[in-house]
Amino acid sequence: MKINFISNIEPSEISGGISGMNAAAYAALSEVADVRYVGPINPPASRLAGCLSKARRRLGMAGEFYFFNESRLLDIAYQVARQCDASADFDFYMGFTPWILCANPRPYVAWNDCSFIDYLKIYHNPDDFSTTQKNWLSDTEAVWMANATKMLFSSQWALERTRMDYQLPAERLQSVGIFGGTLAPESDRWNGSKDFYFISTNFKQKNGHLCRQAMSEVWETHPEARLRIIGSPPPASDLVPGKVTYEGFYNKSNSAELAALRGHLARAFALIHPTDADITPLTVIEAGYFGCPAISVDDFALREVTSPFNHHLLLQRPLTSTALGNAMVRLLDNITMYQQARQYARAFALSNLSQASFRMRLQKALHNSISDS
Repeated sequence: MKINFISNIEPSEISGGISGMNAAAYAALSEVADVRYVGPINPPASRLAGCLSKARRRLGMAGEFYFFNESRLLDIAYQVARQCDASADFDFYMGFTPWILCANPRPYVAWNDCSFIDYLKIYHNPDDFSTTQKNWLSDTEAVWMANATKMLFSSQWALERTRMDYQLPAERLQSVGIFGGTLAPESDRWNGSKDFYFISTNFKQKNGHLCRQAMSEVWETHPEARLRIIGSPPPASDLVPGKVTYEGFYNKSNSAELAALRGHLARAFALIHPTDADITPLTVIEAGYFGCPAISVDDFALREVTSPFNHHLLLQRPLTSTALGNAMVRLLDNITMYQQARQYARAFALSNLSQASFRMRLQKALHNSISDS
């Protein structure tokens, strides 16, 4: 069986969440089929269109989602048609929206975190963009999804929202889950530290400032606790020498940096992730591999990537620093509950969120899709 694997990311790139998903999907399909990599198909967006969109938004007018304008999507479709192996039995798309103008002469499957509508709602202000373009993109994506053999998602949460938004038949959609971007250690190696971690590539959007504010609550009863920040750098005003520190940004494609990140996860007391914009956060999964529980929000697909025992650490939005601090103190005060949280976090991640289990689910979904086509 031949498959065209169509992507805008090289399979060797594993620096972030979407690139790790891409690499794992390519490896999983390569185990069961003759896979031709098609890509990276990622033509540049028009700088002029980008400048015009930003200028319109500054003037209080609706901008254009220029990365997904019709001209660029047509260019993508042309490159896909030119590079695909015409003798292939199946096409597999990594992602949804970039490919919605592709002609698809073969049966096709795609896998992603969410639809364009959810991407817009979660990570942007929809009112900032042209209603005409938003409707065109969502309508076109809905047709493209409806014509697919199967649309695969990283969470049931996103699947259900897409099904309702696009009025798609349930049998065309399936969640295959997700996994972390690092290997799990052989055992829980926590050394007794009281170090909380905030790990994100967007300090503001993931509410990093709440973590710093919550530490003031924590220090009232646990002055030994520390906050370590990884990823996007915080404002200098949020740092406190020896108590709130920025550890840097770690690229998982670099073996030395990945080892350093794993060292941090091994010593972490808990991950704090008070996010306002997410779907299936990989950092929560990766922390779970090390037995590190997560204090996060009861929203998005967080219940799908945390153990049922951990669900009482998922807090209602809008989250306050006081609520976050209270949850952190609750873990520090109750060592029995904390040790159970570590045990269940690791067991759940290893059983449900490993790369091996993901590969099996993806391979099974592909096999069933081919049988149905």
